[in-house]
Amino acid sequence: MEIKLAEKKNIPEILEIIKNRCDWFEKNHIEQWGNWYYQDLYNEKYFLEAMKKYSLYIVENQNEIIGTFLLKYENKIYWKDKEKAVYLDHFVTKIGNPGVGEIILEFIQKLGRKKGLNYLRLECMRINPKINEYYKNHGFQDKGQGNESYEYRLWEKEIV
Repeated sequence: MEIKLAEKKNIPEILEIIKNRCDWFEKNHIEQWGNWYYQDLYNEKYFLEAMKKYSLYIVENQNEIIGTFLLKYENKIYWKDKEKAVYLDHFVTKIGNPGVGEIILEFIQKLGRKKGLNYLRLECMRINPKINEYYKNHGFQDKGQGNESYEYRLWEKEIV
């Protein structure tokens, strides 16, 4: 398994993983990335632009993309302080690949340590108990909630 920066040629496969995960959420009645908006907002153009400003990664296993995530080093929308942190966004794995999420979280923490950062941070749907439990079970601390563009909960994990 290899984690590396995405290339332009990876975007269609990344979008397919996201579409399949959105379909899975809908089929399982999980309030997360709705097909009704997520794929419209976060399309090929969005990810091509994001690759210029941020770090878009893929997880490959035997030349197949099984996960993707975007890292930012600033997020003024949800986090108002000036802590040295890495912000995780668009964190998704291909269905049927258990354990990949944990590998991604470990990779990000290791990267954060190398960069001298203090925290791994993210926001997620407040009304999704499963995803909130996932972050809690992986050592994240609940840092509050809000309703800027959607009902969200903030999570933070100290990088040690």
